Amino acid sequence: MQNQQESFIQRLQRSIEEEWKDHDFYNRLKGDTSNRLFRDYIKHAEDDEWKHYQMFQHLHLQLTGKYHHFEPETISYRSFESGVVRAQQDEFKAGEMYREMLFMIPTPLAYHVLFTAMTDEMEHATRFGTIYGRLK
Repeated sequence: MQNQQESFIQRLQRSIEEEWKDHDFYNRLKGDTSNRLFRDYIKHAEDDEWKHYQMFQHLHLQLTGKYHHFEPETISYRSFESGVVRAQQDEFKAGEMYREMLFMIPTPLAYHVLFTAMTDEMEHATRFGTIYGRLK
């Protein structure tokens, strides 16, 4: 049981870092398009990533007694289109990881947080897929 909990905490820490990175990424990506619909879709994802970051940090505090501190990283991309593709891929990966984490939860407190983030990530992947489809 201890190994599962440690693994859960490690994944939670990675999730905190990824949500921060994605929030920053989407903040920059939305500035690379003048299309109002695209900007709205990206802003929606950006706001959700910030919400996830806060929820995961709070969960980390509840489980460990402290917030997760880390050195922020940024995502690089060459063009708006490549950024959209990267965003969709990252959203799918995050949704899959949160689904796996649902089966590892060490406390019922984690369920709501993970389920919310998992379903939001699938919605974001759909939004980025819509943007990509309209670019083609």
